[in-house]
Amino acid sequence: MFVNKWTKLFVSIVISVLGLYYSFYNVNLNELVFHLSSSNITWIFIGMLLLILSVIVRAIRWQFMIKSIELIKIHKLFSATMIGYFGNAIFPFRMGELLRAFALSKESSIGTSKAFGSILLERIIDMLGLVLTMFFFTLLYPFADDTKKIMFYVGLVTLLILGFIILLSIKQSTLIKSIENFSGYQKIEKIIKSILDGLTSIKDMQNTGVIVLLTILIWGIYYLITWVVGLALGIGLDWIGIGVILIFTSLAIAVPAAPSAIGTYHAAAIYVLTELFFLDRSISQSFAVVLHAVGFLPLITIGAIFFIKSSLRINDISSEKKII
Repeated sequence: MFVNKWTKLFVSIVISVLGLYYSFYNVNLNELVFHLSSSNITWIFIGMLLLILSVIVRAIRWQFMIKSIELIKIHKLFSATMIGYFGNAIFPFRMGELLRAFALSKESSIGTSKAFGSILLERIIDMLGLVLTMFFFTLLYPFADDTKKIMFYVGLVTLLILGFIILLSIKQSTLIKSIENFSGYQKIEKIIKSILDGLTSIKDMQNTGVIVLLTILIWGIYYLITWVVGLALGIGLDWIGIGVILIFTSLAIAVPAAPSAIGTYHAAAIYVLTELFFLDRSISQSFAVVLHAVGFLPLITIGAIFFIKSSLRINDISSEKKII
């Protein structure tokens, strides 16, 4: 039985509120304002530029992922990606993913379902990148044994799920046949086939090397963003510490929460800095606020501009949602 969407929204908001409470329940406003006002604006600006660069690289990677379907110009993919980020940051239920697929379908001959399938593939690749990054820094950082076990099993389960999805995309005919016994399978078959068509890049080995390199570059940029925010606040963590922060904040984004990962993102960053690296709570709170702002404000601002220019409407997206 599926959980009602409003129940999901309520749970997400509760999780965000708990995250915010953990992060700021004993905040010293004077110290927080002092650290924020003392931060280096130049480094913060560089962090935002790096974030925009990561979206450009992501658009290039998306082009390679779907070029077997249609070759689309980078600026159109960049626009659709920014619109998707804007949607995820503003609207509940991860609506940005559908918004992004719909934006691409408006700029090309690719249907919304196929576009959504390619976005699903992108999320698979992102999760693989996160899992590998997590395994790498788990080996380097002296986590407690229980923490290492949890991270190992989380990574293992994630890899198994992703492997299953990849297998289904390769064995499309088997999946289609397996659902033919269900009533109304014609509609289900059409939807699943359209989505799986968007996963065809998995079988296109010509693009694999480029996609892997671009994925590494994206995660490298995310690492640099975390590093420069630390520089902006005068936090001198070593390269392994920066990687640990990146892992925890990335995992926090995947946790069901209010839009923009409010609360969960801050809690993850503050937990790492105070509990693992024993930094002052005020400077840790300031770091969390700045890192979250660097990671979301450019996406919301630029995404909103592209969204307004696109003439997309939420009502259109709601009606399209019924098709997927």
